Order: sequence, then structure tokens, then C-alpha cells
Amino acid sequence: MDDFYAIVKAIVDPKMELIALNSAHFNSTQIYTDSVWNGNRVTNFNTVAISQAYNEEILRKLNKTDIPHPLGCHRKLGFPWGYYPSAIIPKSPAVDFIIAEAKKASPQNKLKVICIGASTNLAAAIETEPSIASNIHAFLLGARFNKDTNVWNKSEFNIQRDLNAFDALLNQLDLEMTVMPITTARPYVFRKTPTLKKLYALNHPVTDLLGDIWTDINAAEERVMWDLALVIALQNPQLATLEERPAPPENKRETLSVYTAINLQGMYDDFWDTITDYFANKKD
Repeated sequence: MDDFYAIVKAIVDPKMELIALNSAHFNSTQIYTDSVWNGNRVTNFNTVAISQAYNEEILRKLNKTDIPHPLGCHRKLGFPWGYYPSAIIPKSPAVDFIIAEAKKASPQNKLKVICIGASTNLAAAIETEPSIASNIHAFLLGARFNKDTNVWNKSEFNIQRDLNAFDALLNQLDLEMTVMPITTARPYVFRKTPTLKKLYALNHPVTDLLGDIWTDINAAEERVMWDLALVIALQNPQLATLEERPAPPENKRETLSVYTAINLQGMYDDFWDTITDYFANKKD
């Protein structure tokens, strides 16, 4: 659910120039073992198609369909037992788009790629065309990190959608990489009743969508806005603490840029100020 809030914030905030919105799969073994997964019947359940449809709905309701929105990969990088040279690299229009844009960039003026779900598209692009790694700065939401002990835990929703992709990115020494662990974003909680009241008061199809999705997926009374925290940290660097910390020891790089703290009130204020300013006078 928080993906919707993050995507809308990325599009409407003038502090960020969004050049594309790629869809990402959210595959899980539960898709093949359960008859219903997160309220969706599993038969012919294509997760990247669902993501793509939601992206297009958001862009349509924002009158922003001119923003490129290529379809992402439908499966993970490599195999269930890992990724290695000669393993499968999935292809997609999103992979092609990242490669093309990264070739226009440079180490001095990097393409920023934000992964608020599985990082398959980005990893597949770099594994397909390794020379682009130095032209990219990747920002990922995922994994748990204990900032007191510098211990990582990759058993987390986003990373488990494609652990191979996360490991591949961590092993790309030419890639600049910043991670917002879910442990850092965890305190950024929205409460349903006041949130929906503010959203519906703006009386716009997009703010209505942000309100409706909370009920549609049967979310609880409180929701951590994981993805939104990462987007706001990029848009407002002063609202997050960024430190160089040890990378997971099983990977090739030694250090990683890690968000270790966020300014909760600042992030609340920034989201509502941006949303209110943008939608208050827009009715279609």
C-alpha cells in the first residue's frame, strides 16, 4: 500500500524529476502454494502485470501518462539456488530503458534508480550491460540493519522477492549504492482514520485512490510508510541521517551508504505539505 503513497509523492513533488516509472514483480512461493495470496486469487496471478496496471492508473488519474512507464521483469534474476555467470537474466522494457538512460549518464552525473520493491530490473540491466554500473546511483528500500552491531539481515519482504538481485548489486563494486533498511523506516507510521480524513477532504481522484487502497487491501489501523520514507529522504536529505557502514560480509563491497535515522515529524510535514499544495486546487 505504501508504494502508492511513495509513487505519488515522487511524481508531484517538484524537488524530484521523475523520468520513468517502472513496474516491478512481487513474486513469492506463496503464489504457487496457496489458493489466495494477500486477497488475490492465485490462478494466473501475474504480479508485474498488477504493478503495471496500478502504475498506469496512477499516471492516468494524475494526467501524467507522458511519463514513460515500461513493464518490468516478470521473474527473478538467476535461479532459486542463486545467480552466477551464465544464469538467466530476465529481459523487459524496463531493463532496456535503464540501460539506455544509464548510457546517457556519466560517473559525474549519475542516473538515480530507486527500488521500492524487488530490484530485479536494475540488477538485470547491470548484469546485461556491466559498463553502466559506474553511471548509476542505486537507492534501495530493504533488509534489516542493526546500527549498533553493523549486522545485516536479508530476510525481509523486498529482498526476498529477489535475493539474487540484491546480492548482484552488492557485488557490483562500480555501483554507487544507498540503502534505507526497514529498521530505519519502521517508526514512520500513518494512522488510518486521520490519514483518510485528510486525503478524502482534498476531493481528487488520486487522493481518493490513496484512501481507497488502504481499505481495498484490508490494511490495519496503522501502516508503516516504508517506501515513502525512502522517497522523502531523497527529496529532503536534511530529514535523514546517512552514514557509511560495513556492507554484508558475504558480498564483495566493503562499505555501503546506509540511512540510520529519519526525522519523523519532518517527514510527516513534508508529505502533507506537498500533497495539500499540489491537490488543493486540482479537481481532475
